[in-house]
Amino acid sequence: MDLYIGKGIDSLLFGITENEAQKLLGSPDKSYFTDSGCKRIQYNELEIELSFEPDSDNRLGWLEVHNKEAKLFGSSLIGLSEKTAVELLSSMLNSKPKYDDFGGFTSINYEDEWLELQVQFGIVKCINFGVLFRENGVPSWPRT
Repeated sequence: MDLYIGKGIDSLLFGITENEAQKLLGSPDKSYFTDSGCKRIQYNELEIELSFEPDSDNRLGWLEVHNKEAKLFGSSLIGLSEKTAVELLSSMLNSKPKYDDFGGFTSINYEDEWLELQVQFGIVKCINFGVLFRENGVPSWPRT
């Protein structure tokens, strides 16, 4: 499972519809709506959650990945120490992260890349990332 910033996971690209995602992955194990009206669908075996956002014509705009096999820049980050993961990403992105402490977990954000690591007990537990946006706020959907 390869993650690509601004693009998606393998052939699962930002900008696809829920129906297109289900053609690729099958029926989800769970679905629900967030307070902001995003439709979220989960795949237990893959350990991923997809978010379809009303502000983006209900297209895939955000991914949450808990799968330890997922690789970003060829490296598995889930399960790494916070320090190791941040050093690796900061060097690959040539960017500094922003930290937010939510009590039970720390959110480490690379804002220009729409990339977030969630860390608990000093270990990366989750990678979240989304479609990139143009200066005018319009999603920059990846091309196939």
